[in-house]
Amino acid sequence: MADNAPADTPEHAPAYPPAPWHMHGQLWLSIVKVREAVDDLRPAGMYGVAMVDYQEPSPLTYGELLVGRVVKTPVEGVTITDIWVDSPASVAGGREIWAIPKELCDFSLEASRKGPLARTHWTMSTGGVEIATASFTDISRIAPRTPFKANTWQPGIEETGFEDRSSPLQGSAKALLAHGRWTFNPLGPLAWLHGSRTIASFRMVDFEMRVE
Repeated sequence: MADNAPADTPEHAPAYPPAPWHMHGQLWLSIVKVREAVDDLRPAGMYGVAMVDYQEPSPLTYGELLVGRVVKTPVEGVTITDIWVDSPASVAGGREIWAIPKELCDFSLEASRKGPLARTHWTMSTGGVEIATASFTDISRIAPRTPFKANTWQPGIEETGFEDRSSPLQGSAKALLAHGRWTFNPLGPLAWLHGSRTIASFRMVDFEMRVE
């Protein structure tokens, strides 16, 4: 996939770095089960719901809330169905490079740590409407660093001329099971996850990831 040139004129979206993006940060993830299909992009089944804090030395630093599921075709990998960030540059880059349908939202983060035990609480809202809250407790800092890799596939959107996009990603992190609890506003944009069952939760500490 060819890199996209940054948009840098006033009439366009904010400038963003070209691919690949070398990202660093923290991730909190839960696997949830959705019993009924919402639409063609959101069938019944298992979904990953994650909060991500992209930190220095990432080319962009921002918070992110995403929902994704595993697909087998046309590429075996993960497709993101819903996603919000607090960076206009990330919105532009995600949409134009990878067809990731990013929207803007606001994040509130409370975090504390005592020894290896970490506690984190997130609140996410958009347009004054709460999307979700998430609370995690973990000891992932004691885990050994291990590698990971995956593929993403996204159906086309307006910014890509409705062409789908796929991309490999790979990296490493310290990761362990965690205690995670989510609430989804039944009147918010993730109302379809309200009442979903949490299967398992994980925390990835100090991940490093290259997104092509």
